[in-house]
Amino acid sequence: MIINKTEKIARLAYLFGLLGLFGLFLGIVISVLVEYIQYGDKYSLLQFSLSELGTYNRSSTAILINGGLFFGSLSLTMSCIFGLQMSHRLSGGLLWLSLIITFISLAAIGLFPLNVHHLHIQAVSIYIYFGFFSAALCIIECAIKRKAALSMPFIFSGIVLLIHGAILSHEYWRESLGAKPISDGMLFQAIVSQSPKPEVWWLSILFWCSIVTMWLWMLSICRWYFLPHRQMKAN
Repeated sequence: MIINKTEKIARLAYLFGLLGLFGLFLGIVISVLVEYIQYGDKYSLLQFSLSELGTYNRSSTAILINGGLFFGSLSLTMSCIFGLQMSHRLSGGLLWLSLIITFISLAAIGLFPLNVHHLHIQAVSIYIYFGFFSAALCIIECAIKRKAALSMPFIFSGIVLLIHGAILSHEYWRESLGAKPISDGMLFQAIVSQSPKPEVWWLSILFWCSIVTMWLWMLSICRWYFLPHRQMKAN
């Protein structure tokens, strides 16, 4: 059986994608479970952010979640680089470039934890913005192709767009964050750490939802775009 260059690239993209998703899943799930085992009801995803879970001297599982974010996101970045090589349209190229920046920034969130405050906040802001752009570009790309096989990536990209759009709708958070939360950097600061800490921390919850939905979105891309026997149907 002769395998062409595109199919080889698709397989590499698929394998790197699955490896990255596994790394993210392992790092985050183990960290959350350990925190629940150690602190019980005192720990809640409704109150503590992803960034706080990765803060050294505050979380005993910081190295696990930061390692998962860093190595998992780098693998996903490689997957998107291979995806870029498979793209033949401007819209597709912009989508993969945007996703590459998104996952590099997610890797930077793990590499520069909240202890390195300024760099961590910058990484979070880039992730939010480019995650939003990537989702919008994916919707455009799926609309152009109009393939049933891309329906799941289309749906998950729409959810990511809504979540990131809700985070960036700073007018909604104006009352609690101040007059100009984005220009003052207060919005992204409030995503990762807030004091006093409310019982239900909506910005942090949206950030958790973003990570989970981004994971499912990338899984759907691996399954319905990269998987070799689906490749010819998606193009």
